[in-house]
Amino acid sequence: MADTAYTIRPFPQELHRKAKATAALEGITLKKLILKALAEYVDRQQNHMTKGKPTLEELLLKCEEDLERIIGPTEAKRLGKWREFEGNYLRLIPFVQWRLRAANEEIIHKLEIEGGLSLERIALDYYPEFFNPSDLQEARKKLGIKEGS
Repeated sequence: MADTAYTIRPFPQELHRKAKATAALEGITLKKLILKALAEYVDRQQNHMTKGKPTLEELLLKCEEDLERIIGPTEAKRLGKWREFEGNYLRLIPFVQWRLRAANEEIIHKLEIEGGLSLERIALDYYPEFFNPSDLQEARKKLGIKEGS
C-alpha cells in the first residue's frame, strides 16, 4: 500500500515546539514522532472499541488462511477480495454480508469440522453488532443452529 501525504495546517506553534523538542530528545524526526503517536492512539482506540477482540480484518485473515488450508486456494482467493475494503468498514461489512449470503453450506460445515473459522462464526461469535438480524439468522441456518440456541 502506498504512503499518503498529509499537511497539518494550522499546526499550533506551542504544540509544534513541544513535539519537536520531544522528538529531538528521543532522537527521532517529528514525522516519526507523529506517526508513532498516531499508531499508539489508533491501537488504543481499536482495543477500546473491540473490547480486546481481534479486529474484523484479523478475523478475515484467519478465515482466509483456514479456507486455504482446509478447502483450497480458490475459495481463499474469493474471500481475499476483502482486502480491497480494508480499513473502510462502510464497504467491508457489506462485502462480508454479501459473502455470507453466497456461502456454500458444505464449505461451512467442513470448516466447522476441521476447526476453521467461517464468516458465519465471525458474524455470530465476534461482531453480531455489525450485521442485521437477517444476516445473523442466515448464519445460524447455514451452521445448523436453531433459533434461541
